[in-house]
Amino acid sequence: MAEEALSNRELARVVTEPRPCPYLKDREARTELRLLAGIGIDEYAGAIRAGFRRFGTVVFRPACETCRACTPIRVVVRRFRPSKSQRRVLRRNRDVRIDVGPPGSDDERIDLHRAFHRERSEHVGWKLEEIGENEYRRTFVENCYPTLELSYRIGGRLAAVAYIDQGPDALNSIYCFHHPDHRRRSLGTFDILVQVDLAARLGLEYLYLGYYVAGCRSMEYKASFRPCEVLIENRWVEFVE
Repeated sequence: MAEEALSNRELARVVTEPRPCPYLKDREARTELRLLAGIGIDEYAGAIRAGFRRFGTVVFRPACETCRACTPIRVVVRRFRPSKSQRRVLRRNRDVRIDVGPPGSDDERIDLHRAFHRERSEHVGWKLEEIGENEYRRTFVENCYPTLELSYRIGGRLAAVAYIDQGPDALNSIYCFHHPDHRRRSLGTFDILVQVDLAARLGLEYLYLGYYVAGCRSMEYKASFRPCEVLIENRWVEFVE
């Protein structure tokens, strides 16, 4: 059903050439990209349940020929209870102001995105990304589906930004970036906890977190939000280590 719904909406489809995998060394990655004119709420929910992700007007999923390490993962909201370390993160960030609204683009957001990627490039080995205004708008503001922005401020200064979608039964976490000056606050973890709480208050069942990748530290942490489920051979099953 998801395949048919996307096919009816897509303007173009491409599978990228093999490139070095950003998650696991000594592997190659390919991605299937679909450019959409727009998509309805039920169609979008079906695509996310089937393991697709989204940036701007493009939905995508891994298309690697021999590797299946990228595993869609979602938090079961109604059963979620924060761990001891996650409760510490909540206490550590009690002073953070959270605003929810439509996506925006300005120098403050672009500077924050650049600072985040500089730090990731230096410490994790990401390819340095100096995003410009047009690219920022295409990636986060011009969307094929209604999107919400969560902005986090500490002492009036923008410290983190996250983008989410709301479907009929779930929130979909798209992307979060935060300033390296606040690394001790664990703002990435805090953002997910905020999204779980928002999903609960909205009466939604799940929070989709993208892909879990065993062996990749920057992707394995998603399984710490328990209980959670992963998509295995087109079936959502409870994650068990």
